[in-house]
Amino acid sequence: MEYFDLPRASGSAGSTAQQGAGSVVTPSGESSNLGVQGSNRTPVGTPLGHPNSISISTAFNPTLSVDGAAPDLMLVSLDRVHFYVHRSKILAASNNLLAGQLPLDIKPDGTHGLPAVDTPHHSDVLNVVLHTMYGMACLHYFPSLEVVDAALSALALYGTPLQQYARPNQPLYLLLLSFAPYHPIEVYAVAACHGLEDAAVAISSHLLAYDLANLPDGAAQKMGPLYLKRLLVLHQSRIAALRAILFKPPSAHPAAPGCTAETQQQLTRAWAFAVAQIVWDILPNVSTNALKSRLEPIGAKIDCPSCAAMLHQRVQEVEYEWLAVKVSYSIVLRRV
Repeated sequence: MEYFDLPRASGSAGSTAQQGAGSVVTPSGESSNLGVQGSNRTPVGTPLGHPNSISISTAFNPTLSVDGAAPDLMLVSLDRVHFYVHRSKILAASNNLLAGQLPLDIKPDGTHGLPAVDTPHHSDVLNVVLHTMYGMACLHYFPSLEVVDAALSALALYGTPLQQYARPNQPLYLLLLSFAPYHPIEVYAVAACHGLEDAAVAISSHLLAYDLANLPDGAAQKMGPLYLKRLLVLHQSRIAALRAILFKPPSAHPAAPGCTAETQQQLTRAWAFAVAQIVWDILPNVSTNALKSRLEPIGAKIDCPSCAAMLHQRVQEVEYEWLAVKVSYSIVLRRV
């Protein structure tokens, strides 16, 4: 998050916070799109210079406009960063006046003549909270998962309906999913802890290769028994489905010269032997290419063209059937 450091007005105290873009919220001017050249991460803050200066959010600054209205309230973070916000947006997102922190008779503090409310959150956390309330993306700040978790707890404290703000393709949903490729079990636990089922279901696809035997106690406790059971059932159901697919051998073909029923049994036994090796150490995330590479060599010792054709057909069927199971994991997860 990047801030402006401005001279402190007489009689004022504090600081301010950040930046973002949305379809409803349109910051006027270019100040809210500032970044640091040479870095992929929008900086969270800059050190205060003169002791009589204040830090102002580049996203939630005095020029931020919502439906033509200017900010009418300031929220001040624990590290004294000032966020210029709209009371109407805060009240629409919080059903308890920010857990009682937003009194009805707050008075201006002398900075731009707006009332100010101190919050118990660091600017990183408050930044995610406000971006969520405004429906704005904050991926460019690269907040840590710990910060996002703290922001979710703050939003829950403020009576914000998290499920509504974490629907598929919403900024909060996309923010959670950004952690899935790198910290899947941790972000799944965070989503589960806050009851964000849509996000948890999407994240679970990144956990198909995760060995649940190594699940840390802390992660298990955080996600709770319901979401832990869902994850276990997801793994077990996929393995069971693949076993059922593989246990069906290639079909027999009509008798042909040089290929008797006994000869065809050789293909069935070879298939059973290969399947036994596959299911011994099978993982829920096994790919169709991996299956194909284990099954196709069976045909190396098959002389009958008809048997080879039946083997090729069955391998293709296995691929198609496994792909169908792979895309239906969310249904399995939701039914538990």
